[in-house]
Amino acid sequence: MPSRRDLLATIGAGAALGLAGCASRDCTPAAPVGTDWPQPGGDPGNTAALPDGSVPARVGDRWRTPIVPDADLLAFAGAVVDGDRIVGLSRIPETGLYTEYELRDGSTGTRVTVPERIAAPPVSVSGFDAVTAATADGSELRLFADGTESGCYVFGSAPATPRAAGSTLFGGDADGAFAYEVTDDRERWRRTFGDPQEGGAVSFSPVVDDRRVYVTVTSSSDRGIYALNRLHGEIDWSVPGPRATRAPVRTGSLLLVPVRYELLAFDAETGERRWSTPTPADRRTFRSPAGTDAGLVVADGAAIHRLDPETGDLGWSVEFDGVGRPAVVGDTVLASNDAATRALELGDGSERWRIGDVSLIAPLGNGVLVRRQDELIACTACEN
Repeated sequence: MPSRRDLLATIGAGAALGLAGCASRDCTPAAPVGTDWPQPGGDPGNTAALPDGSVPARVGDRWRTPIVPDADLLAFAGAVVDGDRIVGLSRIPETGLYTEYELRDGSTGTRVTVPERIAAPPVSVSGFDAVTAATADGSELRLFADGTESGCYVFGSAPATPRAAGSTLFGGDADGAFAYEVTDDRERWRRTFGDPQEGGAVSFSPVVDDRRVYVTVTSSSDRGIYALNRLHGEIDWSVPGPRATRAPVRTGSLLLVPVRYELLAFDAETGERRWSTPTPADRRTFRSPAGTDAGLVVADGAAIHRLDPETGDLGWSVEFDGVGRPAVVGDTVLASNDAATRALELGDGSERWRIGDVSLIAPLGNGVLVRRQDELIACTACEN
């Protein structure tokens, strides 16, 4: 299960040019263009991909803004881009903070205090923003619309980051999985796993397609992969045994599940295993893959690899110590570690540019939104 430190870290890769920030010499940055990156992993399938997007050859700082302009920033749980607005969650002394920012200039809009024990990055769904927090008795999911709380769902401890699909949030906790309909603030269904004493924990965010919700159960009393009917939560198929180490990915005809020392691929329709790929050099686990059938990549903490969706074979590899989960935008792979961010060509892994001191929050229509320490920075395409 992800640590609290992992959950409060910015999810994704990073981008900037030159030294601090993303300034490029002789660059006139364009006005930011919004995109849809409403949740970690970008979409219901957790593909971390924008296949129709593009990464500019050069970018510059269009604007910078403090994450919290008038208080000490203790932790940053992440942010999402929902069209022309940004929604962020942070922790300041004695409380949590929900903040909306204007994409055009980074100005701060609505701010609302939320529970201090933020347990996941924000998720935007059907005009609402979901905030997940731990409580003394378990967890709660609060909905906000234009800064006003409009719903609350109480569930179990150890929450997974919810996954938005349509107007529904699909999530998990220490006992099982659930579907929560945001438009009328009600639980659609709940599915428990394991035995009554221990339960069956859904520790990682589910993934969703048009028909099913795919969850990984990681308790000692129940361990495996379940494909649930999206409408009512009944089990369509299951694969007992595998214990996921990262969130699954649903792309093309495949369900991809990282487990210890290998990556497993299953037919999403039947649950039949297609292939398995061991981690190079006996590394402990792969991160969740990123991309689509047109181009998949996967990182193992020491390198980034091209991944063949048909066979699971690894193609080109680029060493990058400490690398997190990549993102794929058009023909570009974005990836970062604690020291630098690199943009790689999807085709052959060659480096397009290298950047430092920022972490990717989300792609934009013409650049990237990044974080540097206690600032948000919009890095957009150079017009000249």
